[in-house]
Amino acid sequence: MNRFKRWCWSFIITLAIAMPLMMSAATVKAQDHELEHSRFNEPQFSEPLHNEGQYSEGQLAQMLAPIALYPDSLLTHILIAATYPLEVVQAHRWQVEYNNLSTQKQIDKAQDKDWDPSVVALIAFPNVLQKLSEDLNWTQSLGDAFLQDEAQVLASIQTLRQEADNANSLEQMDNMQVTRVSNQIIIEPVRKEIVYVPYYDPRTVYGYWRWYRYPPIYWAVYPGYIRPGYGHFYWRAGVHISFNYYFSAFHWHKRHVVVVHHHNSHRYRHHGRIVTSHGAKRWAHKPQHRRGVAYSNNTLRHKYNSHHPSRAQSKALRHDPRKHVNHKNSLERIRGYERVKSPLRAKSPERIKSHERIKSQMRGNSPERNKSHQQITHQREQQMRSKLNSNSKAHQSTANKSYNNRQKHQSQSRHSTKPHQTARSKVSRSPSPRASAPRSNHQYKPRKD
Repeated sequence: MNRFKRWCWSFIITLAIAMPLMMSAATVKAQDHELEHSRFNEPQFSEPLHNEGQYSEGQLAQMLAPIALYPDSLLTHILIAATYPLEVVQAHRWQVEYNNLSTQKQIDKAQDKDWDPSVVALIAFPNVLQKLSEDLNWTQSLGDAFLQDEAQVLASIQTLRQEADNANSLEQMDNMQVTRVSNQIIIEPVRKEIVYVPYYDPRTVYGYWRWYRYPPIYWAVYPGYIRPGYGHFYWRAGVHISFNYYFSAFHWHKRHVVVVHHHNSHRYRHHGRIVTSHGAKRWAHKPQHRRGVAYSNNTLRHKYNSHHPSRAQSKALRHDPRKHVNHKNSLERIRGYERVKSPLRAKSPERIKSHERIKSQMRGNSPERNKSHQQITHQREQQMRSKLNSNSKAHQSTANKSYNNRQKHQSQSRHSTKPHQTARSKVSRSPSPRASAPRSNHQYKPRKD
């Protein structure tokens, strides 16, 4: 019995000592796992770019990993919109402000905005637009890489799709149609009017990741997404889109994006028809939609005639150490000078008297000043009298002229009377009977009732 008690007590003491140690070990392990997970997800853009602005293959793969398996139509809109990051932020804030409207009403209302058509097209995909707006570092890097070398970005997308195909991941895309044309993998919606946006973990969907120095960017699962079974892809309800959504496509053979006028569409267009349709042209960047956002390097800045300094140049100026001026020599030189005191600066009675006001004799009521003042006034009076005399003479001459003219006019009027006027004046009119009748002396008499 005593042995059993001793064994129980020893077991309890052992558990009391071991439990805190086990809990601390589990905490340390969880912290290490979180640290490793955060390092794995952090974008690695620390390596300098080759040839100023040229991204390496690993950097492009890291950047494009979360979106490389999106449908081609949505992927073209993302790449184009990434070149206009400020409009993306404006569109996302505008959508949050009008979140009470339906998606179709938001799209119709956004047509009045002065945004690029690809930015407006992303209104139908709030999760994608929110990710582009919140992760601006990734968005700007993606847009600048697309502007720097469009063919290299499209080649990197095909490389990632080939890696996913080798890992048998594309077979699980039930809502997408995956076709292979001339070694090019094309991903399109099964139904043209409904677009599904997949979510997947880029750390597992591509199989073995061969760019170990650039781990893929990991995004959290979009809200409302579910995974059917044990596949790699999460899905949500599809987005119903209009005809004007399909106005851009990849020309995989020539490695560039092709666009058509998005207001001329009255039906859902196929990928091949967009590329070969009449009026299709290669996409061109519009710097006015950039709205003053700086480019990543001087090559793009000179290419699109931007007056703003590049982000690399601004970053170099911020990290450039300031040149401190050594004021030691100047201070020693100043201290070597001796200050010379002037006798006028002292508060002496001589200095005070020297600054007193001196009264001039001309300012007093002296006889000389009075005589000069009288002479000046006499001269002014003579000048005024001469002016008045000249004015009166001129007035008299004008009055005489007017009187003579009046007399001359009256004499001419007397001698120039016409004969018919004299005859008319001699005719006498008989007075009217009413005027010649005498006024009766009628008196008012009151009426007698």
